[in-house]
Amino acid sequence: MTVQYLLDLYRKYDKEILMLITMIASIIPLIIFIKTIIFSMIKKYIDQWHHDYEKTFKKYSIYTYLLHTLLSLYFIFWGNILQAFPTPHWIISIKNIVITLYTGSFVTLLILSLIEAFADIYRNKMATSVQAYLSLYTQISKILIVSVVTIIIISSILNISLGAFFTSLGAAAALLTFLFKDTVTGLLASLQLISQDIIRIGDFVSISQYNVEGTVEKITITSVKIKNSDQTISTIPTSSLLTTNVVNSRGIADSMAKKIQGPICIDINTIALVSTVSFIQELKKSPYLTKEAMDKVSLEQLGDYVTNIKIFRLYVKEYLRNHPMIYQQDFTFLVRQLPATPNGLPIELYVFTHEIRKGIYEDIQSDIFDHLFAVLPEFKLKIFQNSN
Repeated sequence: MTVQYLLDLYRKYDKEILMLITMIASIIPLIIFIKTIIFSMIKKYIDQWHHDYEKTFKKYSIYTYLLHTLLSLYFIFWGNILQAFPTPHWIISIKNIVITLYTGSFVTLLILSLIEAFADIYRNKMATSVQAYLSLYTQISKILIVSVVTIIIISSILNISLGAFFTSLGAAAALLTFLFKDTVTGLLASLQLISQDIIRIGDFVSISQYNVEGTVEKITITSVKIKNSDQTISTIPTSSLLTTNVVNSRGIADSMAKKIQGPICIDINTIALVSTVSFIQELKKSPYLTKEAMDKVSLEQLGDYVTNIKIFRLYVKEYLRNHPMIYQQDFTFLVRQLPATPNGLPIELYVFTHEIRKGIYEDIQSDIFDHLFAVLPEFKLKIFQNSN
């Protein structure tokens, strides 16, 4: 009975079965043609463009997805032919759903792979600071493409127009927004990060709210990866960068200047009037003071009597003027006296150094303050020290 049933089925759908056999039998020659002729032409063209691109295309399986995309066109062609025959409606429906899913899936995978491949190619040509934007643009493009293709596939399977689909989708918009809240928020935050240029890969940032201080290593739609100074890794939500204070040190690297700022708190009890000429002459005999700085402390700008702290302040200024690692122009250069405090009278340095590398910068800053602390007794001044 089974054989008889098959014979009856064949007599009823003989044309459709023969067409199906022909379609299946033609797949292998078609695949061979695509791989040997079409792919060879594409590879030859790519090799003329740049030989390394071929490796990138293989890395992202572009040829595999392209093969399936071309096969999907082949299935669509045969599907339209089979539809002309008197075939049961349920078979037509299943055939249309399978072809739609197959075509939509591999077309999407092909587009996403091409985006990744070209992003990979151009990423090597870009500065590290710009690569974050390329990665974000890539992720955003992939999300948009997947969303659009998904909508098209669903509307095609349900056999409704896109307008009607979006109308019915409006009722579920609130639910979808809730389910994908983090993704949507991250997407909007990423767009603002790009437009406002808040951070880039390679920036050294400090985020006090998360106790994070380090170098930005990766920026995605949902998170930012930061390598801290102690080599630990912190991951924070991308959206939080728009709602918290982010201190970015990129300006230091761009300007090649780093601030040296700090007070020297003088014991007020050691401040006294001195004879200008005799005091400066005595200072010039000191082997611990910088000769170039002392020579530029002009007597003309001082009266007969002056405070020792003023002469010290002038010395500090001239000492920094002669320091080879301190900017003399273009950046703030300031030695100032701040209001007195219970901890003494602060003399503040506010200057910028050429050196931005952390270790060397710290050495320069330490050397400057070491020298100034050490020569204070030459000016008959003392650092304020709390007796408690």
